[in-house]
Amino acid sequence: KLANKYGKTPAQIIIRWNIQRNVIVIPKSVHEDRIKSNFDVFDFTLDDEEMAEIAALDRNKRYYTSTSELLKKYAEMVPPVDTQE
Repeated sequence: KLANKYGKTPAQIIIRWNIQRNVIVIPKSVHEDRIKSNFDVFDFTLDDEEMAEIAALDRNKRYYTSTSELLKKYAEMVPPVDTQE
């Protein structure tokens, strides 16, 4: 609904929502058009009601992994090194 209202993509709406919450946003893409789109979020502002509407969607679920958690997962995938050789 908000994407249609502002003529933006849902991703742009969420990027803007996070920026307005003072959250550092580092979107990832290798596609030039998406990279440009990710920066095209400074020509509109979500109002307080819209901000609250998005916040109400929270399912208390994380969609990212901290660096330390990610390193632990990678370490679990690497076989132990035999130092006896």
